[in-house]
Amino acid sequence: MHSLYSEIEWDDYNSGKNLVKHNVTDDEIGQVFENPYVIFRHKKYQDRRIILGETNGGRYLFMSVQHKSETCCRPIHARDMEPYEKKQYLKIIGHGRV
Repeated sequence: MHSLYSEIEWDDYNSGKNLVKHNVTDDEIGQVFENPYVIFRHKKYQDRRIILGETNGGRYLFMSVQHKSETCCRPIHARDMEPYEKKQYLKIIGHGRV
């Protein structure tokens, strides 16, 4: 799936939500889109995507976003990647071993 999100849709509900739950800042979510990331379709929801990516500080994040358009998404959930997710991400983007 190819999409290049350049816009993030924030509102009162999703802004700051992941900081409380998973210690992930809105800024870190934005940084993922500045670096190589991969997108998968969500298994349950047609309008959502799973994104694996890395922040500027080297933090590996798993994110669920609502796909609004080819350039816009709305973050739903963000957390640190599980080890198997990080391994999959690094393999896809062509980096070495974990």
